[in-house]
Amino acid sequence: MINSKLVERISSLPPLPQTVVEIEKAYADPNVNIKKVGSIVEKDPMVVADLLKLLNSAFYGLKKEITSIEQAISLLGMKSVKDLVINLSMRNMLRTNLSPYGISSETFAKISQFQSLLSQEWIKRLSPQKVEKIRLMALLQEIGKIVIADELLREGEDATFKAELEAGWDIREIERNYIGATTAEVSAAMLSHWDFSSMMCDTIRWSDTPNQADVRAREDAWALRIAAEAVNVRNPLSEKSCKRALNLAIKSGFEQEFLKEILETLAKRWNGRA
Repeated sequence: MINSKLVERISSLPPLPQTVVEIEKAYADPNVNIKKVGSIVEKDPMVVADLLKLLNSAFYGLKKEITSIEQAISLLGMKSVKDLVINLSMRNMLRTNLSPYGISSETFAKISQFQSLLSQEWIKRLSPQKVEKIRLMALLQEIGKIVIADELLREGEDATFKAELEAGWDIREIERNYIGATTAEVSAAMLSHWDFSSMMCDTIRWSDTPNQADVRAREDAWALRIAAEAVNVRNPLSEKSCKRALNLAIKSGFEQEFLKEILETLAKRWNGRA
């Protein structure tokens, strides 16, 4: 159970950025177009800067420099850009000092992106119709770490937390010992606070224990859990992390060969070899 201080912290989170509110409203219109989305995003210079920086980084490996939001939408598609904008807006709104986890905000962003890529590729092979849904869940499933890290820093427990993490203890166990909840549970509570769909929040929460998930969400919960295991904050896409992810695939009852291919490709990309 999330401790009372963390519950209070989540309850006091500011409302969603106006950019997110407006872009969600725009996408509810079946006639939304590139120009409309571009005009909304361009109201937030920080998101524009972060989005263009991300798209022009080695992560995406694009051959042509992206210089405008409309160009980004034309290349990636409106739904992909929407998810990235929501992710970036929410991270900019929150303090992102993730030193208790031993990572920078840049690495945290990269982890979220790779978890999203892994989840998309996994679901694409299993249930192609779910790709759009899983992308945003995977991008946001680790957002709880921002609030957890902030609470650890406030309580002066960041050093001991980090030491236990570096010693190789299970990250979910450590989080429970310190704040009474895991990242998945805190992320779900945060998204619920911001009125994201109950199914999205529940699926993220269930990613800790996918076998207990509602049958409608079980496949998605496994995809999120496998992505979080493979691209974890301590050893993202390391040989050991990928092996754990593959073992989870076996446990979930899914064939692991194509997962192995995805992991190998992403590991090379993480290390700049592809």
